[in-house]
Amino acid sequence: MKNLIIEEGHSIDVIKLGMTKEEVERYVQLSKNESIEPHFYEDVQCEYDADGKVSHIHISNLLKDYYYCLFRDIDVFNTKASKLVQMLDKISPYDRNEDASLGYSYTFPKLGLSLWRGNVLNDEDLEADWFKELKPSIQEDEMRNLYFETVTIFKISHEE
Repeated sequence: MKNLIIEEGHSIDVIKLGMTKEEVERYVQLSKNESIEPHFYEDVQCEYDADGKVSHIHISNLLKDYYYCLFRDIDVFNTKASKLVQMLDKISPYDRNEDASLGYSYTFPKLGLSLWRGNVLNDEDLEADWFKELKPSIQEDEMRNLYFETVTIFKISHEE
């Protein structure tokens, strides 16, 4: 598998913050002939600002089937959410808000990075009766919630 590099506050692989929609589309067309997996563009979404430039880049955990998605050499989709947050919080603290306290969403403004998952599951839940009572196929599906579903990069905040 190839590495997909997430550069804080800058880019995810070939897609860079500040690109225009036309630049992104041109790059997509050019790279379709190269070594980039077609799934890359299906699982990457860009948000544009009022000037038509990329302000946020979102990637889905579906990419982990094709790439090691690395932020500072940390595989963001194959590292459990609780451990990933601990590791990143040591580099730069996340915003302590309600979403973070519930475990759904974490934003690291000085890294230009946010993490999201739709449902929260922790290692302790794996030992809980409610989890053990689930069918094995449901348990397997639920265990995906130990990890984040989406990683987003945005311009780094320099405010104190």
